[in-house]
Amino acid sequence: MYFLGYIHIYFIGNMSKKKPRIIFICKRRPAQYGASYGLLNSCRFLCNALINMGAEAKTVEVIDNNFIDREVHLYKPTHVFIEALWVVPEKFEVLIPLHSKVQWHVRLHSNTPFISNEGIAIPWIKKYIELSKKYPQFHVSPNSFRLVNDLWQSLHYKSIYSPNIYQPHVTPWEDKEIEVPCQKKKETNVINIGCFGAIRPMKNLLIQAMAAIAFSEELGKTLHFHVNQSRQEMSGENTYKNLVSLFENSKHKLVNHAWLLHSDFIQVIKQMDLGMQVTFSETFNIVSADFATSMVPIVGTSEIEWMNWLYKAKPTDLDNIVSHLWLAWLGRNWGLHYFNLTGLKKWNKNARQVWKNYLKLM
Repeated sequence: MYFLGYIHIYFIGNMSKKKPRIIFICKRRPAQYGASYGLLNSCRFLCNALINMGAEAKTVEVIDNNFIDREVHLYKPTHVFIEALWVVPEKFEVLIPLHSKVQWHVRLHSNTPFISNEGIAIPWIKKYIELSKKYPQFHVSPNSFRLVNDLWQSLHYKSIYSPNIYQPHVTPWEDKEIEVPCQKKKETNVINIGCFGAIRPMKNLLIQAMAAIAFSEELGKTLHFHVNQSRQEMSGENTYKNLVSLFENSKHKLVNHAWLLHSDFIQVIKQMDLGMQVTFSETFNIVSADFATSMVPIVGTSEIEWMNWLYKAKPTDLDNIVSHLWLAWLGRNWGLHYFNLTGLKKWNKNARQVWKNYLKLM
């Protein structure tokens, strides 16, 4: 009798437990960005992971901050994540009282070296911190633990760590056996190296292109250096002009790609021999994860925390970058690039646990 009563109470209690309901709100980008870009993809991938873990989650785009209230009212979330710095602090003075039971977050996607290029960054973050004192349900939530530490050390603010999870589909790819093939691409006198992503100064494209040329010369091949020409940001047009000039009157070729849907982009990656992301500042780097899961070797930097140390080059040292390109090239037949995939799997496992702990998921 008592036992049956306990069982009844247990199940009723579990049935009444409210499932976390999370909405990620992005600002709609201009039409030339297309339906897929890094920040939006990162939110979609994170949604897939949270749904797989038992939460409810969705990602939406809005024209401006006047449309946030409508989305929150319709979805009735327990947690709202405003993706990146685009909502003026004063707007939260209106939104929070309207939805007082919601946990509000401004989720930052850049480390300190990158956000230093945004003049509003620190003024707004300081105003957000003041808001969090007035409204305990309001939080600043970096996707990088390094920025969590930076905010604590410099502003004595305890932010909430909300890491990326790389999961392009609701079903986790880590559970599947991934074959580690030898490089079977047809050998030609051309080597294709992809250095994708938005063209910005912090992406460090020029020295990467120079290193790729030097490596190709040593290898005795013609370089086809692939970039996303359609995305130039933060004076990236100057970087692109220098790239064009570097390849002018050269046997090597600069290959431009439009911004693609993620599924189409993966097909482009599979045509590459090597990838490069030797950048100055990163919090995750989806492009590197795309290369890792496509089993194409990629050289990165220590900024990409999950990447194996064998593939982390020094971003200002051309000779060091070239030596890492050689390691990636020679190691491809031995499956050394599988170490990057292993690192990504470990990152995902740890990041899932962070979200489970925060959202109190079983």
